[in-house]
Amino acid sequence: MPRSAPTGRPARPAAALVAALATAAALTAGAATAPSAAASPTAAPSAGAPSNTTAPHVVQLGDSYSAGNGTGSYEERSCYRSPDNYGSQVAASIGASYTDVACSGGVVADILEPRELGDPSTKSATYSIDPARHPDQKTEWLRRAQNERLCGVPSQPDFSYTYTFVAGVGVGGLYTGTVSCQLVARPQVDAVTPDTDYVFVTIGGNDIGFSTIVVDCLTLRDPSSCKQALDAATAKAPEMVDRTKAALRAVVARSGGHAQVYLLSYPFLVNSESYGIPEVAPVYDAGTALNDLQRLGDDLQARGIAELDAEVATTQYHFVDTVKAAWGGRVHGLDPHVVADNSKAWLVPVGTPGRDVAEFVHPTQPGWDATAGALRVAVTG
Repeated sequence: MPRSAPTGRPARPAAALVAALATAAALTAGAATAPSAAASPTAAPSAGAPSNTTAPHVVQLGDSYSAGNGTGSYEERSCYRSPDNYGSQVAASIGASYTDVACSGGVVADILEPRELGDPSTKSATYSIDPARHPDQKTEWLRRAQNERLCGVPSQPDFSYTYTFVAGVGVGGLYTGTVSCQLVARPQVDAVTPDTDYVFVTIGGNDIGFSTIVVDCLTLRDPSSCKQALDAATAKAPEMVDRTKAALRAVVARSGGHAQVYLLSYPFLVNSESYGIPEVAPVYDAGTALNDLQRLGDDLQARGIAELDAEVATTQYHFVDTVKAAWGGRVHGLDPHVVADNSKAWLVPVGTPGRDVAEFVHPTQPGWDATAGALRVAVTG
């Protein structure tokens, strides 16, 4: 079962998807917290040219459809950031430096708030601590643990560890302690600076229950739970767009009003307009409902972007609604049938051997390339 989310936050969609798909497969076949000693810059450093260059700078925000899930090539597997995602491709094509802080399982709140990544681990160590010099051996032990990076060195500039003391005991001059190590990503907006020229982002799917829809409609194919998931997503969509607007306002403000923001739509998930579940005796047209939800999402996000532009009387915000067309409409979606033909699919089918669960129902490289093509046209005209 997925672990409990922090107070006031939903369970992480990536963790929920892993747990739920594992279950589906079985069915069908008191401590003080101290900051990390690792460096935590206010913005992830540019991967490109020095600050005196005239080259543009791109910052990538968002969820797994921005980070790179499905490409098969990753810098790390907490956020599944890939050098082959659409943002990296477009940045290279326009000669821009590039910072990627998108993250698998991301929700709108992660743009403005720090996010815990995965479950905490525990680490123990014994240090020689003279109790005469350090009467509070616990505090001195924790300081050394942080200085020596007992929890490890984060793999990304915007990652850090939160150290939470668990237990300790001193025997003379030796003190043995244990900490809980929680990997944390900084708010994505921290990567945006007045030097940011473009912001690319795909966001919102996890806010309305992407993982639940995948499990109930594409894996278990249960008509009742699928309908419930799609109805719930439809009800959540307007609020999700409002939160997205607030986050994008903050992004532009962080750039000093300078950055051009491109919000991308998602591709169609299935390759047919209609499919009934369960297949043996269909009682619910999950295909039509899912496609309708995706079209509603596009309409609401397009309206939200138009409203943002109207607020500042400019065209600083852009909605890239050409992603689905670049994918050939529904042609390269998944075949939703039990016996599926996914030979044309540009999404990783659920259960694909050799693939992580976090890659399921995410673009393969041709899909990422198609999304990059749509964005490139939007940026360059």
